Amino acid sequence: MANKYFCNISDCIKLMLPPGTTTKNIENRIKDKEMKFVYLKKSEEEIEEEIEKKQIKSEKQIRTLEFLIENDEVLLPELIEFAESSSSVVKTLQKNGYVEIISKEVKRNPFKNKNIAKTENLKLTKEQQKAMNKIEGAINDKNFKEFLIHGVTGSRKNRNISPTNRKGPRKR
Repeated sequence: MANKYFCNISDCIKLMLPPGTTTKNIENRIKDKEMKFVYLKKSEEEIEEEIEKKQIKSEKQIRTLEFLIENDEVLLPELIEFAESSSSVVKTLQKNGYVEIISKEVKRNPFKNKNIAKTENLKLTKEQQKAMNKIEGAINDKNFKEFLIHGVTGSRKNRNISPTNRKGPRKR
């Protein structure tokens, strides 16, 4: 890449780093993502006993605690959403010793919930196949040269033909 674009190797490496990791000011760098998880501090039996004795009266607090009993580790935003609660309810439960809120580093996976289906290769038109045959013929004969390919934008003119062809076809 450095030879092709006439630049420093360090500039090439910087292009491959995630955004925000190369800034000199450390405060401006991207930090690892941390999320707050909520856990029960008391046992299920203790909580159910206190609900029966009416020591916990708030419907939202009861709903929040029941949701936590059913689910061991819950993200704070998910707890608030699914238990139809609020952050003040969770903070009250934390203050009263029922729950604990812990910040944890979360690894990000952009493909976690994506279902990527394999597609089939597109078929070239007769005109495209004719141009492709000329280009591949030149590559196979080790006669590396430039080709001017005409076509509408987005018609795959700049497709990489072969890893041995360093220049590859050009579009103008």
